[in-house]
Amino acid sequence: MLTALSPSLNSLPASFLNVQSQYSEIYAIISPPRCSSTAFARVFWQHPDIGYYSHEPFEVTYYMGQGLTEVAAKLNNPLDLNQFNSKQNATQGNSLVIKEMPYQVWHNFPLLVTLVKKPIIFLIRDPRLNITSRITKKREAGTSTTFPHVETGWQLLHQQVAYCQNHDIPYTIVDTTDFRNAPNAIVPQVFSLLGLKFSPAMLFWKPRAEVELDNLDGAHSHLYERVLSSVGIQPATEPIPSLDSFPVRNQFRAHVAHCLELYQELRRDPHRIRLTSSIRLS
Repeated sequence: MLTALSPSLNSLPASFLNVQSQYSEIYAIISPPRCSSTAFARVFWQHPDIGYYSHEPFEVTYYMGQGLTEVAAKLNNPLDLNQFNSKQNATQGNSLVIKEMPYQVWHNFPLLVTLVKKPIIFLIRDPRLNITSRITKKREAGTSTTFPHVETGWQLLHQQVAYCQNHDIPYTIVDTTDFRNAPNAIVPQVFSLLGLKFSPAMLFWKPRAEVELDNLDGAHSHLYERVLSSVGIQPATEPIPSLDSFPVRNQFRAHVAHCLELYQELRRDPHRIRLTSSIRLS
């Protein structure tokens, strides 16, 4: 469970302590793999208040065993959105958006929370869809489709939401299927919670296939080809596979079933943004 900062803030490198002061605001998006989180983040790219984007800066701690110094370096050197001329006006803001995965930030989630003053955004998607998508992408890359259960992201995401609840940290939950099928209804509510203005034009953009988001020497570049080549939000039309379609080995099918229970619980959370209802933040 996430019960305390790890490591202590007093022991952090100075470069990490200085991250917060560099930006007028920092926003955080936390999502299991394959929940359209990069597409969701691209809406933020279009906002004139957003000047920078950091794509999964904690990824190197999980896959490469690097430390917080390397994470701080990524946060201090994010993708500069000034290079894109698709903003809604000429005024460029100085805010940073961080997009991260539950299992990559893991024990450092409380640390990430200390950087963010606005509500944390948790993205969710039916786990039968996002886990199937992850298996498909691994198969396309010719890598093993067997991976640790923690990498589906659901158990840690559930813990991270609970951490916010237990520490009175504002948060909201967005079901990516709702977002993709009704972005004009969902995104304005998200931006309102964050104190950002919304324009429908922010849901459309130019392809940015030249942008490199991968932190692992190209190992994950294939995961972002579709979203970087896109021009806007694509509706969610994927059929939901049955639980029986998942392998029983290593209790994987049982794990997916448990993830589905967690997803359904999060769908009931009063902080989840709905198509029609007021949102309550504690």
